[in-house]
Amino acid sequence: MAKVDPALPFDHFRGKLSSGERITMRTRNGRTHAYAIMHPYTGPLAESRKQAISTFTQAVNLCKSEMEAPQRLAYWQDRYNQYRRAASRNTAHANATFIGTPASSTASSRPRSYAKFYTTLRGFIIASLSAQLKSSSE
Repeated sequence: MAKVDPALPFDHFRGKLSSGERITMRTRNGRTHAYAIMHPYTGPLAESRKQAISTFTQAVNLCKSEMEAPQRLAYWQDRYNQYRRAASRNTAHANATFIGTPASSTASSRPRSYAKFYTTLRGFIIASLSAQLKSSSE
């Protein structure tokens, strides 16, 4: 007996259907989500925001090149496995150790259980590279 998994036409949407649309589609961890942009900011970007966007862009480009090289990918996979083991005990400490984010930089008003856990290898690499780029620019 064959297993058939029919794909609906909207299973693989990404982005908006038109430029004026407020509903945006995205896929996270294999699931497609729709969310509405309620009050988008239309003013000018601050210099700090422009710098953050530039840093993120550089980190994404570096991540792509790191994931294309087999030796670097193996290095990152090993590091990510170590991170996951450490994060199962204490996420904030694992972030401080493996990414370079100080444990105190997570919102102090929130409990430690809300510290950011990177669920994908790509997200972990981008966060690590972003932290390195930020520390080198300061």
